[in-house]
Amino acid sequence: MATIYDVAAASGFSPATVSKAFNSYPGINQKTFDKIMQTAKEIGYIPNSTARALTTKKSWLVGMLFSEELFTGIKHPHFGEIFSSAQIHLGKAGYDVVFINNALGGENISYLEHCRYRGVDGVFMAASASFGKAVQCIVDSDVKMVSVEFPYPQKYSVLSENYNGAMLAMEHLRSLGHRKIACISGPLFSPAAAERYQGYRDFLSAHAMHFNPGLVVEATEFTAADGYDAVAKLVSVAKDKFTAIFATYDDWACAAINYLRENGYKVPEDISVVGFDDLVHAEFAGLTTIRQDREKIGCIAADVLIAQMQDMALDFPHDVRVPTSLVVRSSCSGIA
Repeated sequence: MATIYDVAAASGFSPATVSKAFNSYPGINQKTFDKIMQTAKEIGYIPNSTARALTTKKSWLVGMLFSEELFTGIKHPHFGEIFSSAQIHLGKAGYDVVFINNALGGENISYLEHCRYRGVDGVFMAASASFGKAVQCIVDSDVKMVSVEFPYPQKYSVLSENYNGAMLAMEHLRSLGHRKIACISGPLFSPAAAERYQGYRDFLSAHAMHFNPGLVVEATEFTAADGYDAVAKLVSVAKDKFTAIFATYDDWACAAINYLRENGYKVPEDISVVGFDDLVHAEFAGLTTIRQDREKIGCIAADVLIAQMQDMALDFPHDVRVPTSLVVRSSCSGIA
């Protein structure tokens, strides 16, 4: 089995320099790091994680914390893509990932206790507002963390520009001639939902477009079924005819399209629909939507967490916002 001394001899660097590269110490330039890693790969050297932990006083573990029950976990395509991107980025920096939950050995424990037991160097967290109390113990602790779902005061978060994304969606509909635009909003305790809804309201105000509360329905769950019910309610209670719907979540937008077509409406000829997220099924539904850059969110969040875990200077604000973009498909059209 190859040793660190074999890597040093083959790469031309000292054993001390090779050790620093393997243990991600600052001060190793990228060219040196890349050569050492390439040499290690060529001769088949595999760093010993236990020895590295003893040397650096770090576990080189990152805890992934989410809740499948609240649909903010790996099963959700949005968070799945973010986690995948982050895991790749963390792996390149030498970190392994473990999952944090509130159970251990058949006993219920707090998330913080699980983090302490695992000895993680940091936590990558996707916890919604309704999940806040359960993770407050981590937020209040000295554990290094980054959030990709909810902003916490004086803690680091990496989120999409939800407000600006809503503005993009509304501007697209306005450019097509729509002036009576309905909205399917998410539960407003969710920061993302609240920001998207505020973008809708502010856009109407900025362009002298009348706000009609009868054209707004708040969905309470992030499911297609809830979106289906929301658009059914919207159609039944709206006193004024609307020509477009801004649904602040793709599943609701797709459900809206299904409901409208099942009930004799043509999309987009009668009613245009725009969503938010650009989930994988949006393309197959022909949905015009706002794209979240999930790969970039994961990469930046990983960088933020790595910088904290390695006690590096952070050039990031506490609330990092990743730009969104408009994806035009066939669910919107102009009106006369």
